[in-house]
Amino acid sequence: MGIISLPQEGNEEQKITLPDEMVLTPLAQDGSIAWLMGRETTGEAFIIATAASDELAFQGTQLLKNELTLAPHLATRWAVKPLGYTRYQGHYALVYPAFPYRTLAGIIAMPPEQIADYLRNAIQLCLPLSQAHHQGIVHGDIKPAHLFLNNDGSFRLGGFGLASVTLDSQLKNSLRASGGTLAYMSPEHTGRTPFPVSNLSDLYSLGVVLYEMLTGKLPFGSPQAGQAEWIHHHLATAPRPPEAIRPDVPAMLSAIILRLLAKSPLDGYQTIDGLMADLRRCKATLTPQGTIAAFTLGLQERFTSNYRVETLFTGHAQARVLLDALDEVQRSGTHHLVMIGGAPGAGKSAIIASALKKLQHKPILLTVGKADQHSPQVPYSALSAAFRTLTLYLLGLSAADVMVWRARLLRALGDDCDLAVELVPELRQLLDIPQTVLTTDTLSDARERFHQMACALIKAFASSGKALVMLIDDVHWADQASLQLLENVFQRNDHLPFLLVIAHRDAESMPCPQVADFLTRIRGAAARLTEITPEPLNAKMVARWLAGMLHTRSSGTTELAQLIHEKTGGNPLFLQEFFKQAIADGLIFYTQDPLKWHYDQGALRARHYTDNVASLVVRQLERMPEPTRQLLGSMACLGAKGQLGLLSQILGTRPHHVQQRLRPALAARFITITDNDYAFTHGRVHDAAFLLIGPRQKLLIHQQAAALLAASAPRAEGNEMLFRAVHHIAMAADMPVDAVQHRNYFQLSLTAAQRAKRAGDYASALRYLRTARVLNDQRGEGEHFLLGFEEAECQFLQGNLNEAQTRCTALLGMPGSLTEKSAVACLSAEIHMRQSDNFLALETALAWLSVFGVHFNRYPDEEECNAAWYALKARLGPDPAATLGVLPLMANREKESVLNLMASTIFASSYDCPQLHLLLVCKILDMTLDHGIAGASVFGLSWFSVLITDRYQEYHYGFKSGLLASQLAEKHNFLRFKARTLLPLDQVGIWTQPLAFAIDCAKKSFNVALAHGDKSFACLSLRHQVMNYLTRGDHLESVQTTIERGLAFTQKSFYPDVENVLLMQKHLVMHLRGSRREKFSGVDAFPTHLVGSEPGPVSGPKAMVLFWSWLYRGMAHFYAGEYTQATPCFAEAAYLVKAVPGYIYLMDLHFFSALTLTVPLASGQANAALHKTVHAHFEQLVQWSVLNPELFADKVALLAAELARLRGEVGEALSQYEMAINLSRKAGYVHINALAYELAGDCAKAWNLNVPADAYLKGAISGWENWGALAKVRQLEQRDPQLATQKPGNAFTTIPFEDESIRDLESVVTAVRALTEEINLDRLIHILMRMLLERAGAQRCLLIRVLDGNIPETEAWAEANADGVKVRIVKQRPTASDLPLSVLSAVIRTGQEIRTGKPEDFSPFSQDPYLVSSGAAVMCVPMFKQANMVGVLYLENRLMPDVFTAEQSHIVKTLSAQAAVSIETARLYAELLEENIHRRRVEKQLRTSQTSLMLGEKISHTGTWSWEIEQDLMSVSDEYLRILGLPEQPKTLSMADFMTFVHPDDHQCINDLVSDSVQNGISMQAEFRIIRPDGECRYIKGIGDPVNNWPEVKEYFGTISDITVQRRAEDAARMAQADLARVSRATTVGQLTASIAHEINQPLMSIVAHAGASLRWLKREQSHIENACFSLDEILQEGKRAGDIIRGLQALTRKHDSVYAKANLHLIARDILALSRAEIERKWISLELKLHAEHAEVYCDRIQIQQVLLNLVVNAIDAMTGIEDRGLVLTLATANPTPGTIRFEVRDTGSGIPDAVKEHIFDSFYTTKKEGMGMGLTISHGIIKKHCGELKGENRADCGSVFWFTLPTEPPASV
Repeated sequence: MGIISLPQEGNEEQKITLPDEMVLTPLAQDGSIAWLMGRETTGEAFIIATAASDELAFQGTQLLKNELTLAPHLATRWAVKPLGYTRYQGHYALVYPAFPYRTLAGIIAMPPEQIADYLRNAIQLCLPLSQAHHQGIVHGDIKPAHLFLNNDGSFRLGGFGLASVTLDSQLKNSLRASGGTLAYMSPEHTGRTPFPVSNLSDLYSLGVVLYEMLTGKLPFGSPQAGQAEWIHHHLATAPRPPEAIRPDVPAMLSAIILRLLAKSPLDGYQTIDGLMADLRRCKATLTPQGTIAAFTLGLQERFTSNYRVETLFTGHAQARVLLDALDEVQRSGTHHLVMIGGAPGAGKSAIIASALKKLQHKPILLTVGKADQHSPQVPYSALSAAFRTLTLYLLGLSAADVMVWRARLLRALGDDCDLAVELVPELRQLLDIPQTVLTTDTLSDARERFHQMACALIKAFASSGKALVMLIDDVHWADQASLQLLENVFQRNDHLPFLLVIAHRDAESMPCPQVADFLTRIRGAAARLTEITPEPLNAKMVARWLAGMLHTRSSGTTELAQLIHEKTGGNPLFLQEFFKQAIADGLIFYTQDPLKWHYDQGALRARHYTDNVASLVVRQLERMPEPTRQLLGSMACLGAKGQLGLLSQILGTRPHHVQQRLRPALAARFITITDNDYAFTHGRVHDAAFLLIGPRQKLLIHQQAAALLAASAPRAEGNEMLFRAVHHIAMAADMPVDAVQHRNYFQLSLTAAQRAKRAGDYASALRYLRTARVLNDQRGEGEHFLLGFEEAECQFLQGNLNEAQTRCTALLGMPGSLTEKSAVACLSAEIHMRQSDNFLALETALAWLSVFGVHFNRYPDEEECNAAWYALKARLGPDPAATLGVLPLMANREKESVLNLMASTIFASSYDCPQLHLLLVCKILDMTLDHGIAGASVFGLSWFSVLITDRYQEYHYGFKSGLLASQLAEKHNFLRFKARTLLPLDQVGIWTQPLAFAIDCAKKSFNVALAHGDKSFACLSLRHQVMNYLTRGDHLESVQTTIERGLAFTQKSFYPDVENVLLMQKHLVMHLRGSRREKFSGVDAFPTHLVGSEPGPVSGPKAMVLFWSWLYRGMAHFYAGEYTQATPCFAEAAYLVKAVPGYIYLMDLHFFSALTLTVPLASGQANAALHKTVHAHFEQLVQWSVLNPELFADKVALLAAELARLRGEVGEALSQYEMAINLSRKAGYVHINALAYELAGDCAKAWNLNVPADAYLKGAISGWENWGALAKVRQLEQRDPQLATQKPGNAFTTIPFEDESIRDLESVVTAVRALTEEINLDRLIHILMRMLLERAGAQRCLLIRVLDGNIPETEAWAEANADGVKVRIVKQRPTASDLPLSVLSAVIRTGQEIRTGKPEDFSPFSQDPYLVSSGAAVMCVPMFKQANMVGVLYLENRLMPDVFTAEQSHIVKTLSAQAAVSIETARLYAELLEENIHRRRVEKQLRTSQTSLMLGEKISHTGTWSWEIEQDLMSVSDEYLRILGLPEQPKTLSMADFMTFVHPDDHQCINDLVSDSVQNGISMQAEFRIIRPDGECRYIKGIGDPVNNWPEVKEYFGTISDITVQRRAEDAARMAQADLARVSRATTVGQLTASIAHEINQPLMSIVAHAGASLRWLKREQSHIENACFSLDEILQEGKRAGDIIRGLQALTRKHDSVYAKANLHLIARDILALSRAEIERKWISLELKLHAEHAEVYCDRIQIQQVLLNLVVNAIDAMTGIEDRGLVLTLATANPTPGTIRFEVRDTGSGIPDAVKEHIFDSFYTTKKEGMGMGLTISHGIIKKHCGELKGENRADCGSVFWFTLPTEPPASV
């Protein structure tokens, strides 16, 4: 939104003077604005807002001035309204009444806990914005910091710096954002949407505020994001749903917030009232549970001009006819023509659009074209566009389908392929044919061949199994070649499934008859034809549409719909226009409280009918009754509207009789009648009615009307009746009238011309003067002079200077009074002056003065001038007001004419003869004193004040005189001279008054001159305004804007003198702003044609123009640091100083002349002559400084500083610099402030005071930037780069936006630099994807690489979300779910960019499933490198489909071109880098492998060796040498040397192994011993393999391992295993203690019994020796038995060496049963022996086999513990499954083996027993395996388990 037109300063009545004693406390800073609380000593408080710093002064001042301009539209109850302006520390500031400075920004991060509280606050928040919108204000910067919280909880709106009043509808469509707040700006603020900034933009920003107030977070983005990122967020990032952050948010409230944040303003709320209504409804329906009942949003919105008219075209009923025609084509296979004809706006396009929505989803070939009225007439353009659409569609198909189509088209076109490509260039890619040169045929042959080709092309398209449907809109604008071709197509192709739909205008609105003839022939050529005439909307449909527009029910719009339908005839286009205009004119409007729409029925009925209705009405005129027709013709002569009373007077009948005769016309809607007024309903009706009567009758009507109106005009108020009377007088000028009437008509015509001239309507004035001249010529009276002068003035005021001068020359030669001739001479002189011919202007005036007897010396001397001055001063006295203020008005017209003549010479003489200039003004005042005061008197007095100020330094006297002149002009209402006295007052006031006074005078002079048609002085005032703005140091951008406006005005007014000065001022400003971006130099700052001459009959250099030329050139050189070139320029200007008396630029001349001499010199370099020259300039400025210190003091201080510097007084110099800085800052002269800073910095640097020097120079950079002199900024930054600063952005402060084109250029430059500088491929892709998303406004982006064979491969994804942009590097084939493959294929094949827009807009790819389902707008751009396509960039946006504009496309293309080169370069670099990395990786792996090998060898005690057999040379590793006990060097030895280390017992075996292996070329492996040099014996394992297969074996590679430790470990392991087995046996035996004790007790008891028996036998008297011996034998047997048991136990538990011997397994089993019998019996276990093996002898270690059997038996006994439901049976069984093996089974009926245990039963330390070791079965498994058998266990089929082992019955070979 642009800042609206601002005054350069506030009105004086708004200026507020701050008290001298006050305390200011900072409140806050918002971007460039600082808020301060002020308190006077009386305690009264106020608030001021001013620029936050010098750097931000211009930006802040613009915002504050705009806010003050809008103050009349603000009210304190809802807005923070400024009281006025002031200046604070040299900056512009606004003053506000004290208020509690609390903004929403301070509390927005703490959302209300209750939704009800939030809704209450939200409604309060909307109220001030609602008031602003009702005032027509677009705020443009809604954010929390601009919403001020009152004590009662309500809010007020502030921060109107970017606001605009948009009451003008044209302004509404032209607003563009000049600034805003990044986090809260709308998509329209970005300048990247087709919508302007409007009140809808405020609603979007309010949506961001409400979202943040609800959730405490922004809807997307982060505060640290930059401007480009925020723009992208607002265009392409969907907000996070509020309920995702705050779960208690009701769904309806979330929907309201998200609707506010819609990217397109058409999808959001249209008014603040609709939003407030929905929020109030939410508040009213909010339940205690926090829910809100669902309702339709926006129902209570009032109508706005942003309505969406496309609702008229949704689902046109007649579209069904097209669909039926398609069904017929598909069924019959023949072509069909559908012609839609109707008037403009009747709905033809609506039928096509409605049908298109249905046709897009049918299996057909569909194409759409439209003929354009305004496009060049290219042959076949309409059909070419349709064919190109089809071709693009085909190019988007799969490769297989393209191949099929290529073959079909090649076959159909034959030799005409090149001709087809000429019509459809894209066919070349589809047909894949090379480019050839077409042969030139004769005209007839070429046309025939072309028609054949086109028919063949259509036939090929239509014979694919799908019907071809072609829709062409506005075919009446098509070229004749296209129409001929369509006719030919239907004539040649009868049997084709081809449907052609064409829309055209009806016969009445057809552009030319030829088109109608062509359409007739096409109609006749079609086999099947359907014609459609769009039906107008009926009143019911209009009512439904109105209901949608006005948000009400259709029943409530019936009456209005009927009225609008009557006016528009149901034509959709005219209906829209009529409704839109009625809204704009306030005839359909809303009222507040309650919100309800109304309409002005009477005014609507009085409205004209629309064009379509007028056409119908005109055709009915011929059916009107003849009296009515005559009456309508008479009314038409009187105008399009008029009064029935006048009509009845002209016709000589009564008004009610007129109304009766008009009833048929009223019924037929020709006219409307309201009270006594009538009006034709349409211009076409008026034109037709005008032709109903003949010329003679028309003249009579005009004559009668002229007479009646002429009689009434003098008494009528206003000018309307007068102008109407003169119109009829002109129309009836040829009719005879009497002399009185004739004189009256002449006077009325002259009066009308004079009034039109006063109103500024010079064209009408000339027309009325022509009527007066005709009348004057008819009556033969002598008013020719008067009429001629009036015409000359009108021509002059229109800018027709040559025509005006011609008329003046003629008038001066005609008879007339001296007074009249004087007026003409004055006009002629002014014309000469405007034509820059000042010499002729002066000569003309002087010549006519001599006619009056007033003679002047053409070249008076100084003495004559001085005498005139002193004499006049004596007559005026010390107070001119006392002398001139009491003079009467001049009564003598001749004397007044003389004064006017002298006044006309003032400007001309000032340029060519300054001395004569003074004499002229003195003469004017002398005559005034003698004869009284006139308008020329005040003009002379005003220039008298200028001349005496400049010539005699009478500054105060001069100001008194100038002020008196202006006051007298006002007092006596000298209209012509008001502006002419204000302009000299500007010049004279500059020396004694504040600069604001002079600026105000120049402004008032322009306004007054413009109001009174004085264009000459209006132009001069513009020149003075620019001079004053440059003197004040206004920002150069605003100065240039003023100059541009002034140039437009002066060029239109044709004032070359002023135009040239303005052009010089413009070039100086552009030079300082650095607009051309060239080297900062004043050499070519000004075009040469501006310097020194202007056009005119008398050419030659003009002093004034030369003065400004030299001065501006000198200033340009000075600012550029070119002091040598500046000095002669200022010298030339000084020579011409008399040409610019009293101008403010005299100050600049002295100031810059002095600085040009001092600045380039170092301290002590100035000579006496230079000192004298500089002091002369200095003294003049000092003199002026005494008169006006505010304007001159800072310049004097700066020159004083320079003089002190030259004298070497550095302290004094810096002190004076500081004074100059402070004075210029206080006065607001930014440019002088910057210059003082710069010179102070240079001085400090020269004295090596670097710290203060840098501070001064930073202030200079800031000052130049605030002035807008960017060229100076760059100059200093290039000179001192360390001083350049970057200002960080802030997402929450108001910042200025760059111009879109500049931003685009900078983004491209930044992107290209980034892409060029980055070489890492991944980082490069990340940079590219982020830039593309942000710059193009896309949501998603894919980087697709095109491989050989045009195969696409996705290389990277980028997607925007609320947190930012996420980029992912991938490598995959794109699929149909990733993007529209048809678009991608078409881009790859054509190499052309493709863009699609809104989903409803037809494109060749509208049927792509991805586009249909996603509704996305896409842009697909190819990437080329050296004409080779290397990739494709794909971008899409689903939130804002129209974001991909041509500008964005251009940027993306530019980036893609650079990206293609950069990516390929980075890819090559990456491949090279990867190759280097791979090489280094291999080298590292090799080194690592070597290190690992060495470390591995050392750890594993393994050495490596390679043996070259022919040389008998072995290369060995370090570990090899260590194993052999050899030193580290040398690392080679022979096989013979190695064999010397082999143990003698192993030598022969190893030697034979080596010989046999080498001889047979096989691997070798052995374990052997070596004897090291120290005598130690080591066990070695050697392995060797041949390097190549036999018989090419020449080398062996192998290893040797030191297995000494392994051997020792194996021995230790065997010993440990034996000990473990013994412990296990002992443990197992321990489990059978009771059984063993029982077995031992039996023999012991037997021994005891037999011993006792033996004793008894021996003690008997008769000794029974035999019996005793028997008992002793038994004792011996039982003792032996007990000993065997104990020895068996000892054998099981004692450590012993394994002894293998033959043993019977059955006997071993019985021994084990003997040990366990008692345990078996104790547990009531039955024992079954099934020892059926015939061969039970095995070779074994008996003890170990006993251990196995014992473990198995004990486990079986334990497994049956606790079993009570079945018998307990232990079964031992044997068998011989094979002749050489025996199988021993131990079965039980116990619990069996659980499934979880089966896999672990033989694992070490795995047991299911509470006290088990888990080693029994493990040891047993190892024992059986050692005996070459196997041990297994499994569950039995019924119950229990079985463990079995097998052993060989034959001894192994090693035993």
